[in-house]
Amino acid sequence: MNILDKLRQPRAELDAPVWLSRATVILVVLVAAVAPLVSAPFVNFDRSMVLVYIVVGLGLNLLTGNTGQISLGHGFFFALGAYLSAVLVENHGVPYLLLIPLAFAVCYIVGYLFGLPALRLHGLQLALATLGLALVTPAVIKRFEHVTDGHAGINIFAAEAPGFTGLERDQWVYYLCLAVALVAYLVVRRLATGRIGRSLLAIRDYEAVATTLGVPTTRTKTTVFAFSAALAGVGGVLYSFVVQYVGPEAFGLPLAIAFITMIVVGGLGTVPGVVFGAFFVVYVPQWTADIDQSAAGITYGAALILFIFVLPYGVISLVRWGLGPMIAAVPGRRRHTRTASDGFGTADPVASSSNERAAGVGSADQRRTLR
Repeated sequence: MNILDKLRQPRAELDAPVWLSRATVILVVLVAAVAPLVSAPFVNFDRSMVLVYIVVGLGLNLLTGNTGQISLGHGFFFALGAYLSAVLVENHGVPYLLLIPLAFAVCYIVGYLFGLPALRLHGLQLALATLGLALVTPAVIKRFEHVTDGHAGINIFAAEAPGFTGLERDQWVYYLCLAVALVAYLVVRRLATGRIGRSLLAIRDYEAVATTLGVPTTRTKTTVFAFSAALAGVGGVLYSFVVQYVGPEAFGLPLAIAFITMIVVGGLGTVPGVVFGAFFVVYVPQWTADIDQSAAGITYGAALILFIFVLPYGVISLVRWGLGPMIAAVPGRRRHTRTASDGFGTADPVASSSNERAAGVGSADQRRTLR
């Protein structure tokens, strides 16, 4: 087997000992918490943008990677959250902390209403329908100039650090983004690896069988689409805090491409992969722009082609490949071992032999799980 064949193989989720998993989580959280205190404002800005992309990517990956519904229109919900934040804070004096749950609720409702008809479509049809959202977003923003200030955009002077914290604004905004990203990560991780996650995988891979076994596929897909849109809206609110400006040109087709690139590069259907993808879309274009301004424009396209053909399971598969043998050698009690999914790289506790794939989700245990 040559190196390309090895790169294209799915990799099982790392089965680390419980003590090592907990120690790693604690270390990562501590490093993330201390980092803004010893970094320059522009560094905190970039890291805050990574956290913003993580929030959006978690929802989009749940929709596309786990459920198999391709959406190119999440930039619309991202813009809706950002402009909701800007208008309510600057024009109506709404406390900025209320904007996060408010944007979640509004974007959830809008996403649900859009998802009701849209998710009757499949594959390319759904992708084109949501692409329409991405294409019209800047035009809609400019059209409602009396609300959005059109081309001029809106400056945002909110999210100042409370005096008792002793933090600078960039540090405080970073901590806001970190708190939201951690909550979103835990919720999505719980959804993706539990009973709901297994139902989503069944809908993605065997929708007809899942329907036969009692899974409400249309309602489930619509709810996941709405939840994903809500996280995009929350990401838009955080974006407005970080950048302190919203304008129509920031929410066009390039943003939709960045979102899709993030989940493909990180690893479709893998929750930790979103983190790697977010770092990619924030830092790699900056590095290529330093080399040549024209190179930044082709970064996403080249990355998509490279990962689809060479590394279809994303950066996370390389991490698992490299660390797998070392983790396996570490002693300690382990949780239930998971196997690599055959679809988009999601860790799936149901083994996927060729006979099972041929028969669909057919065993008694699987039927009980899906119900």
